[in-house]
Amino acid sequence: MISEEQFEKLVNQNEVMIKLLAAIAIEGKNLNEQVRLLSDVGLTPSQIADILGKSPNLIRVTKSSLKKKK
Repeated sequence: MISEEQFEKLVNQNEVMIKLLAAIAIEGKNLNEQVRLLSDVGLTPSQIADILGKSPNLIRVTKSSLKKKK
């Protein structure tokens, strides 16, 4: 069994990997495409905002706008 400290370290490493993979996936795309892609893989508005350096509110508004365009 792993210790709580080891578990937290794994969680932090996982978060870094997610951010790196997201950065690669969204490179060269506009904000709408970035939000759609990251949302489609199950990230929350707060997680997307953290990756993109935007506010969670902007991400929620963008997602809402994308839904209306469908």
